[in-house]
Amino acid sequence: MVVWSVAVIAAAPLPVPIGVGPRYRPPPALHGPCRVAPLHAGRRAHLELFANRRVVIVPARLGVRGRCRAHAWTTEPTGVVRFDRAETLGDLFAVWGQPLGAGRLLSFRGRVSLYRNGVRVHGDVRQVSLRDRDELVVEIGGYIPPHRSFVFPPH
Repeated sequence: MVVWSVAVIAAAPLPVPIGVGPRYRPPPALHGPCRVAPLHAGRRAHLELFANRRVVIVPARLGVRGRCRAHAWTTEPTGVVRFDRAETLGDLFAVWGQPLGAGRLLSFRGRVSLYRNGVRVHGDVRQVSLRDRDELVVEIGGYIPPHRSFVFPPH
C-alpha cells in the first residue's frame, strides 16, 4: 500500500481545462518594432494565464511577423516566452497589443493575481520583470494553485 504525504499531493499538478471560445485563445500579434533575428535564441520564461479557473492559451508567434521578431516573442503555444533583454510583463503584453493591469487580463476584468515560481507577487503586474527560467502564473476570476517551476526543453 502506498501512502501519499500532504506535501506530495499539494505539489502534484492540478489538471485545468482550456477555456472555450475566442477569449481563451487570443490571436498572436506584433505591435511595435521588430528585426530579423533568430527565433530560437534569447532567455526564456514560462507564462501561464488563467481566467475563471480556465487556461488561456499564450499563442505561438506572438511578437513574430515572417522572419522579423520583437524583443519578446513566442514560437509555440506552450507559454514559453523568449526575450532578448530585461523585459517586463507589461512589455510583453504591449508587443501582443493586449491589456494587462491590476483589474484586467486580456478581455477579462477582475482582480489580477501574479505568482513567480509559486510565490505571490504584489504590486503592479506590468512592472514584473521577465527573468530567465522563471515560472510566471497570472490569474483572474478564481484561484488555481500556481506551479513553482517549469521544465524547459533544450534550446
